[in-house]
Amino acid sequence: MSNYSWDYSYFKKEINNKSIKLFVNKYLYSNIPVSAFDQLESISKIQEIVSPIVSHADIHPGFSVPIGTVFLSPKKNGIISPSAIGNDINCGVRLIKTNLFKADLTKELLIKIKKELVSLPIGLSKEGYKITMSDLNNILDNGINWCIKNKICSAFDKSKIEANGCYTAATSRFVSKKAKERAILELGTLGQGNHFIDVLVVDKLFNNIISKKFGLVKNQVVILIHTGSRGLGHQVANDYNLLCENKSPFPYFKFNSKLGKQYFGAMCAASNFAFVNRELLSFAIKSKLSVIFVGQKKLKFGLVCDISHNIASIENINNLDYIVHRKGSTLVRKNNPIILPGSMLDNSFLLLPGKNISMSYNTLPHGLGRSMSRTDAKENIKFNDLISLMNKKKILLGGRSENVMREEQPCAYKPSKEIISVLEKSKLAKIVMSFKPIIVVTG
Repeated sequence: MSNYSWDYSYFKKEINNKSIKLFVNKYLYSNIPVSAFDQLESISKIQEIVSPIVSHADIHPGFSVPIGTVFLSPKKNGIISPSAIGNDINCGVRLIKTNLFKADLTKELLIKIKKELVSLPIGLSKEGYKITMSDLNNILDNGINWCIKNKICSAFDKSKIEANGCYTAATSRFVSKKAKERAILELGTLGQGNHFIDVLVVDKLFNNIISKKFGLVKNQVVILIHTGSRGLGHQVANDYNLLCENKSPFPYFKFNSKLGKQYFGAMCAASNFAFVNRELLSFAIKSKLSVIFVGQKKLKFGLVCDISHNIASIENINNLDYIVHRKGSTLVRKNNPIILPGSMLDNSFLLLPGKNISMSYNTLPHGLGRSMSRTDAKENIKFNDLISLMNKKKILLGGRSENVMREEQPCAYKPSKEIISVLEKSKLAKIVMSFKPIIVVTG
């Protein structure tokens, strides 16, 4: 790994006639694994990828390219890569506001809520929402519109979801039979790994006017869901990675090739499935919690936002159309909120774009980024010690797998104060509010 030079708000390097920009501070830079730098620099070897290549403060090694990366390729003669998008297509986060407040939640109620959340189809559950193959194809092609038609959510929610909850280029016939067989059992399930359902309270307000605009005030209870396209997305990625004729430095298609167009249609279909997956989880959570509050309070949910962070989209930048790959990074739209999830102990944040957001192709980090591998994180803490740590902080922890909880332990992630510091100093984002976790449920 050769050194990058510091340029006030980011590190930079010239390689293969391209620039790489790393929006990290000196502390985070010194802790990036060599393998992440190697993966980042490998992107520059593909001629059809334009300069600069950008990575964020949550950068850590992924499959083929590092998580926390965004790069562009011209639509006219560019490339699209299943591995650079990732196996969990349209993995994303959804923020829901409730009409509950911290004062409404006694210790007994919190325990009941955690129990109900753990009873949902979390982990690698195949006990999803019951649908037919006809339903599935409709979902793949039409996304959240299927939910509206079936009265699972209102048409108003579309405006809060990225791409209005439906990528119109989706083509269900480009999704394999095997992928569909996996999907039909997993709709409305959480998945494993870093997927979670968190119950949080609004902790600090940094902008009262904008906070009120989103209908959020101090001590209000919110729910944060992190999941994606489950086995469907994984299978789509596997299917098309095997078909890539170009394998180095990672598998990719020419975007305008027959297979490139088919993959894009299948990726959009998997993205539509992910939108519906998060919507059905929201529906199930509200149903579970409503039972707890019967006779006390009529529970109300309101969608704040639903955003993606493993996806490729076609965007016009400086009057040219590009295929924009985002792996573990989030597209920012003007005046739309972005969620930066924290760790089990660190706060999560609601952000708005800053004045320099165009420097990162209108992209922000998708989270804090791992600082430990899953193996190291698991070996670093015993389960009883993790529970004790969470109890001391008055946070309830639940899940199906003790091993997954240990893999997702707080020290496995970078400190939120460092990530937020980078975003503020580089003027990529403005902080609106923070959320403190009170219940964490892992996959």
